[in-house]
Amino acid sequence: MYDGIACFHSLKDIPDNFSQISAKLFGMIGKAGDVVHSTDQYLPDSVKSMERRRRGIGDKLILRGEATKKPPDWKLFLSNNENKIQFIKLWSSDQYAAKLHGRRVIFICEVTAYLLTSHDGHETVKEKRPALKSSQEETDSRVILYVNYARTRNYRFVRVRSPDSDVFFILLHYAASSEDITVLFDTGTGNKQKLINVSRMASDFGQTKSTALMGLHAYSGCDTTSAFRDTGKLKPVKALLQQPKYIPTLQKLGDDWDISEELMDDLDSFTYSMYRQTAKVSKVNELQLIRINELCTKQNRLVPSGNVNIGNLPPCRRSLSQHIRRANHRMGIWKRAHIPEPTIPKASQGHGWEEIEDVCIDPLWFDGDVLPREMLDTAQDIS
Repeated sequence: MYDGIACFHSLKDIPDNFSQISAKLFGMIGKAGDVVHSTDQYLPDSVKSMERRRRGIGDKLILRGEATKKPPDWKLFLSNNENKIQFIKLWSSDQYAAKLHGRRVIFICEVTAYLLTSHDGHETVKEKRPALKSSQEETDSRVILYVNYARTRNYRFVRVRSPDSDVFFILLHYAASSEDITVLFDTGTGNKQKLINVSRMASDFGQTKSTALMGLHAYSGCDTTSAFRDTGKLKPVKALLQQPKYIPTLQKLGDDWDISEELMDDLDSFTYSMYRQTAKVSKVNELQLIRINELCTKQNRLVPSGNVNIGNLPPCRRSLSQHIRRANHRMGIWKRAHIPEPTIPKASQGHGWEEIEDVCIDPLWFDGDVLPREMLDTAQDIS
């Protein structure tokens, strides 16, 4: 299985026209067994769609056939979803029948999967594959459907080629309960390319730890959730190793769309441990107060300081609760990756995001006033 977007972006020395570009891509993908080439779809009101819109979208380029010249800016061309759809549809041309002879290439275009084959090397046969039809937005979450498809065809191994760490952790979670097929994760390029036996790792970790690691990845920063300032990925892992009591806590993320107060409190304490492993208190609000005292106290006196960057402080509980909701929403999607058409609530409906003028959605950083009402009143009186 190939992450199609990654394949497109990884092209070097791009040929002059789309016939040559397609031929080069065919040369990059495997020749044995079923090959799945999957690209994302973009739902209009989703988090990924909004991120893509903020990055910028290129103009639509009409591809009039394989002889169409390559665009001047390849990445800008790929930023338009309609361009990618046209490009993929070119592959069903008879021109590629010779490359398809003896091969089975499945390409995913929006919600539909097509199997391309050629029995004689002259004519391309295109068939729909209803078993792979899915409303899942991203290849990240659809990858489990492809693994299950390989299982139904009695494959013993499935190799997933992607640079995305989200894909790795999703595979790790599902591989823990998939004993009849070996899942391999192919990532990196050149001398840094690695083939990781995910099934073996999941077997060593067990289901609870494998799911908790997926939860930790979503919580500490992934494609759609922000990372904590000055923690990176290593500090959260160290915190979990030192305090394994939080493994069941992270495992629960995404089980339900609504988050219990108990889970909120446990994740509050875990966040504290990410910043400080030993302390008498265990809540992020208390941690903020400790850090401000450390930065502003001299000779046991609290004094004004111009060197305090508020952005470097750990999150407060109001901000953290929204981050937890975003991570829980992402985990909820990943935990339903095996369902072709899951019911997923809108991210802006109480899951840490908010709609901005019906145009896009942005992270909801916290509820309520920025400062206590009393302090705002005092500031207004002074002004």
